[in-house]
Amino acid sequence: MFGKALRRGAGQSLSVAIVGSGFGGLAAAIELQRNGFTDFTVFERADSVGGVWRDNHYPGAACDVPSVIYSFSYALKPDWSALFGKQAEIQQYLERVARETGVLSHIRFGTEVTATIFDETTGKWRVELGTGSSVMVDAVVMATGQLSRPKMPQVEGLASFKGPAFHSAEWDHSVDLTGKKVIVVGSGASAIQIVPAIADRVAELSVVQRSPNWVIRKSKRVHGSVARAILERSAVMRKLHHDMMFLAYECRWPLVSRKAKPVRLASEWWYKRIIRKTLKDPEAVRAATPDYTMLCNRLLLSNEWYPTLAKKHVRLFGSGVAEVVEDGIITADGRKVDGDVIVWCTGFKASEFLSPIKIVGRGGADLHKLWQHGAEAYLGLSVSGFPNMFMMFGPNTNSITNSIVFLLERQAEYVRMALEQVVRAGGGWFDLLPAEQARFQQWLQGKLGETVFTDTCPGWYTNAEGKVTAMWPLSHITYARMTRRFDASKYEYGTERGKRGRTATQAATAPPSDEDYVVDWV
Repeated sequence: MFGKALRRGAGQSLSVAIVGSGFGGLAAAIELQRNGFTDFTVFERADSVGGVWRDNHYPGAACDVPSVIYSFSYALKPDWSALFGKQAEIQQYLERVARETGVLSHIRFGTEVTATIFDETTGKWRVELGTGSSVMVDAVVMATGQLSRPKMPQVEGLASFKGPAFHSAEWDHSVDLTGKKVIVVGSGASAIQIVPAIADRVAELSVVQRSPNWVIRKSKRVHGSVARAILERSAVMRKLHHDMMFLAYECRWPLVSRKAKPVRLASEWWYKRIIRKTLKDPEAVRAATPDYTMLCNRLLLSNEWYPTLAKKHVRLFGSGVAEVVEDGIITADGRKVDGDVIVWCTGFKASEFLSPIKIVGRGGADLHKLWQHGAEAYLGLSVSGFPNMFMMFGPNTNSITNSIVFLLERQAEYVRMALEQVVRAGGGWFDLLPAEQARFQQWLQGKLGETVFTDTCPGWYTNAEGKVTAMWPLSHITYARMTRRFDASKYEYGTERGKRGRTATQAATAPPSDEDYVVDWV
């Protein structure tokens, strides 16, 4: 059902390692396979594909982007059970795509990558595995994602709690919450799904947060039987449905611009009104109302969050956790909260890109040391000093207004074009020029400065030093235009026999402009 005819032989002489088999890893693998690459291996530490959708199986887990666009454009599913797909259904979708596109046979499950080291003698990458063995490949595609490593809070007494305690991404289904006093720490994307899902079966539910989030209503529209039948029978209608939904969401990206302040203020007023009408209790209203700009961090979707907080057995604490004790927690303002179970909805180490994998490039450069003040990459894909290494969902390629899957498909195409260039050159490697990375960063940070992402607000879009390392500031279509071609002039070309081609001293030195990056469609 999925995929298209292969272009045989395009990259049979090139070996590629892909790390991770979530949406990003599968996008890269499928793109290579569809274009004739045969010597690629996907290394997956778990026992199945899926990434975050495999790991985050907590109660209520679902997508906050419509499933029709949170899916591959070449593998459209006509029968989603809801507008926003549930975790199990998304996981099943990814397993089916991996199976029906044929990339499943390229995946090595239960194989963790611990290091990737560039060998300047051979011009290849040594991929070290958790098994103690290693493989040599011509290129590496890192697809570990931004939300793959759970983050625990740094609070006193973390190990002193006597009852069950677990992170939302490591949900323990053996723990029966019925009739228990449950403490949920955090009020982000996971918490607003978990809290309504478990509220009616627990005796007491305490939500402890450091800061509230903006939560807006979520459409529950579903296709009727006639519409579903049309989508199931017509590939053209499935594509049209996908494209129309994509364009509808694409129209939202100007809202992150500072120029859209009046629209944001109106939206903030409206949702503050909903909070007051739903919660009524002044203390709960204060704790649930954000004091920062809407859209400067992740916008959450839920119809049940505020009604659940209004229930008599649910309490919201707004000062965060100061200490964990054997039978509960102490809040930062000194209140004791009793609990039988603690669920940590404290997010992920999103700004620690590619950790904990050791990545060493040319001249022994350690990528994580280079990124100690904030990750950066050209188009979120390439880093100078790391030849033939590409990233999926890398720095500054996250989105708040549309589906990340569209960007992943564009990134996969860019990686494929780069590797085709290597094949046409007869082998060797392409390494991004340092000046090109610096110019792109100057341009990118300038664009980010025109958005609300640089405002001071809680969340993971910025690192500890306040640098925006996660978000893309423009439209998805703009990103597609910028990645439509692999521009070899921005890279140094080399082989194991020595480098040749444009060097860093020959790179452009003029200040960056929009014309440098936004290319024409034709």
